[in-house]
Amino acid sequence: MKLQKTLVAVAIAGIAAVPMVASADTTLAGVVEVNVNSTDEDGADFAVGTGDVLFGITSEHALNSGLTGYGSLRADLDRLSNEGSITIDPGTPGNDEDDTAIASLGSADSVFVGIKGGFGDFRLGEVPLAVEVGQVANDIFDVGGEISGGLSYSGSFGPVSIVANFSPEGNQEAVGIGAKFALGGFSIGVGAEDRRIGDIDGNGETGVNAAVGVGFAFAGASINAHFWTQEEDETAAVLNGDLESFSVKVDYGFAGVSAGLTFSVQEDDGATDDEAIRLDLGYALGGGTLLSTRITSETDNNNGDNDIVSYRVQLAKSF
Repeated sequence: MKLQKTLVAVAIAGIAAVPMVASADTTLAGVVEVNVNSTDEDGADFAVGTGDVLFGITSEHALNSGLTGYGSLRADLDRLSNEGSITIDPGTPGNDEDDTAIASLGSADSVFVGIKGGFGDFRLGEVPLAVEVGQVANDIFDVGGEISGGLSYSGSFGPVSIVANFSPEGNQEAVGIGAKFALGGFSIGVGAEDRRIGDIDGNGETGVNAAVGVGFAFAGASINAHFWTQEEDETAAVLNGDLESFSVKVDYGFAGVSAGLTFSVQEDDGATDDEAIRLDLGYALGGGTLLSTRITSETDNNNGDNDIVSYRVQLAKSF
């Protein structure tokens, strides 16, 4: 989930051991999503769980050159209270009362720095995926994983925006470019990346991921569709052909109510032949609070035992 940039000027004493202060050009933001969820699997029970549980800081400063320097850091907890803690036993396994539980904060995410101006935006660290310029309908089946160590450029020129990225061999080993054209309610995007898809015996095999998508928005409604393909790792023990996916999503929002219906398929020439239908409903209660529900039906056309329906009701608060 992307952090919404809302400028705040507030002192916080209690997020960590050391108080934090947000200044006029610093943004502290986050979200807590807690839900009740279950599936149609035999023996499955209802449970309280989480969606996104995270917070982060972004900061921007004007440089002497007239450009803007910025940075970002986010911590993803994504769990309930005290889950993920580590228990330290001082050497008395028969006595739990002297054990110490040390909570782990979570993983770092959205770690990057950059410089931007009228020429565009250069970023170092976690960078946007060029191929996702064409993935516009959903991420049920995702075209590619994140690039946590790389360099990117993004810029807009009238109705056209572009994204280019690079990651060295010591990181994700990728190079990509994407472009989007938007006019009125219509948009079309295309992106491609050549990136490492296998590393057998140090060979560092690479392949091309590519996506193209179109969208149209009107009167509170939108429809988006995309197609993507992932080139097969030819060093794999079993060859199944390139992986392909097609998705379409319809959304509508009015007076705080939102609804979305997504259909997606993913297949290759071998073991993969999957379908998914997802229904999302939400109501904004105000003050950054959202009540929502999601029902997802996933079908494995090669093995019906893997079919599953999952559902949740979620309350979220952003800050």
